[in-house]
Amino acid sequence: MLLLPGCFGGLNSSIDNSSNDITTPKWEIGDWWMYTFTTPEFGDVTTRLVVTEDDASENTSYMLGITNQLEAHRHALLNFNPFLGRITHTNLSVYERGIPQPVFSFPLEEGKTWSFDLFGFIGWNAQVLMVNNDIVYISANHDDGGSIEYSFDSSIGFILNLVWIDSTDLTKLEMMWSGQKGNNYEGDAFFVRAWDLSDEIYEGNDGEVYDSTFLNDGHPSDGDFDHLYIYLDVEITSGASSHGTFTIKDHTGNSPKVETWNAGTSEKGSISVIPSQSGEYSLTVTCTGDDSKIHVIVVGGLERTWEF
Repeated sequence: MLLLPGCFGGLNSSIDNSSNDITTPKWEIGDWWMYTFTTPEFGDVTTRLVVTEDDASENTSYMLGITNQLEAHRHALLNFNPFLGRITHTNLSVYERGIPQPVFSFPLEEGKTWSFDLFGFIGWNAQVLMVNNDIVYISANHDDGGSIEYSFDSSIGFILNLVWIDSTDLTKLEMMWSGQKGNNYEGDAFFVRAWDLSDEIYEGNDGEVYDSTFLNDGHPSDGDFDHLYIYLDVEITSGASSHGTFTIKDHTGNSPKVETWNAGTSEKGSISVIPSQSGEYSLTVTCTGDDSKIHVIVVGGLERTWEF
């Protein structure tokens, strides 16, 4: 799954290959890389990752934003792109639930092993398979199945490609550098610092109404949310009695989002953004028809926008 690159240029980086070890690159605000992200939910999306800050987490980390705002919202809901938000200076470690995770372990050298947590799974076991022409090929495996195959290219100072395959052999994420990079980015970049509030799958029944609640207390460390983000993946089967509905209400009784689906309709991976009100929310869902299914994810988020 790992691809050998051609000849690439380079960002400014502090690379010392005199001993065939690849050391941590140094990034600057405005550095950017263009990637294509491929997921089962959304297909192919090509967009930039941008270094938006270099003094995050008490001057220990960079911040990476993304130039596609919808992708920032998708990441907040599905957490499929680990290379958004804080990334440490010393090791380019990504954050999982507030803890830096060493997806890389610099200096990188053949045969080196280490472990990290990612994609909600604990205990990925990584190993450097090969270092060739300043490109490091890494494989990480999980005891319960699944793999992450990825490579780091010191000539661009960042990841070259990544493929995450889950325990059912489904490719959950492909991340491929497009061949474009630069510095002094001009434009907007986005990131949502999110917190999970509700994640439920409702399956077809005989007409019973599903009711649930969740409490919106804001982010544990960063205060009240700006917005709530809602992901809906819906499949309503054909049939005279098949249908689906979704309603969310805040503690004042307001319903900022109401949806209805008729028999034989679907809504794949839609995302909505609604205002956040502190307090209890209620979800009401109906889902009828054999094999009908409604997947609902709700997260709270604080959205950052950088203008360059």
